[in-house]
Amino acid sequence: MADYALVADVGGTQTRVALVDPAGSITARHSTATLAHEGRDAVMERLADALQHVASTQPTDIKGIGLSLASPVEPGTGVMYNPPNLGPEWNLYTPVPLLQERLSLPVVAENDATLGALGEHAFGAGRGSSNMVYMTVSTGIGGGVIINDRLYTGTSGFGGEIGHMTIDQNGPLDNCGNIGCLEALASGTALARMAQERLRAGESSLILELAGGSVDDADARMVVQAARQGDPLARSLVQDIARSLASGVITLMHIFDPQLIVIGGGLGQNLDMFMPTIQSEVKRRAMAHFQGAVPVAKSQLGDDVSLLGAAALIFSEG
Repeated sequence: MADYALVADVGGTQTRVALVDPAGSITARHSTATLAHEGRDAVMERLADALQHVASTQPTDIKGIGLSLASPVEPGTGVMYNPPNLGPEWNLYTPVPLLQERLSLPVVAENDATLGALGEHAFGAGRGSSNMVYMTVSTGIGGGVIINDRLYTGTSGFGGEIGHMTIDQNGPLDNCGNIGCLEALASGTALARMAQERLRAGESSLILELAGGSVDDADARMVVQAARQGDPLARSLVQDIARSLASGVITLMHIFDPQLIVIGGGLGQNLDMFMPTIQSEVKRRAMAHFQGAVPVAKSQLGDDVSLLGAAALIFSEG
């Protein structure tokens, strides 16, 4: 009987648990509200219960537990550093020992975006690519880097913070403390902020109608919807985001020379809207020896990318 991976993706809103076979197929899954406001102990109790529930659904041999965490994570220990959506009591906490004791299985943990790179490399768009970069474009921007078929995590385990490279030294202040981050200029949060600024300045747009007349309720999803319907302001905003993403892509090409850059995340699912600008900017701005085919592809794994990345982490462990 094949060894399976028992995996969990712990986010600020939802905690998702799954059982994954070596081919990357999810054979059982369960989702529960994280309810971070109830405190760390309550969240961990629900997580342990969910893992035990999914583990009991099928008669399988489980190789280990892989955790995808919405936080910078120290490899090896699973220690979390200031997770933005879980609360201060999670800082410098590791869920690994408690789960190892409760489930009597080895446990490994990593950052969710980093695991996205592993997932796409093992089971998605990055299959067959020895050198690739994964970028998730959603509320924020994160990512991971695969070099010579191995995950690159840097000296301390925090490598791959793609969203926090500076692409405009005169740009806005990002939550991380840096100026002009890719995340501050090309994320879903950035798109919503720019839309609200333009609407408050008096520009008319379908975006405001989609937001029920409330500028404060305008979000990235509405901007994309309006752009697809031909709204001039929304299309202008999408082009702004696309140019910033192009700057990120060009920088990644120059640094890593990857075979592939895979883009996922909620906003990244609209890659078709960004690609014409990314392609034209790469041809215009990239160094001459990079100006062939643009190595950008859409994620194939969707919302399951980090779960499957956690499974790939388990299967790569000895």
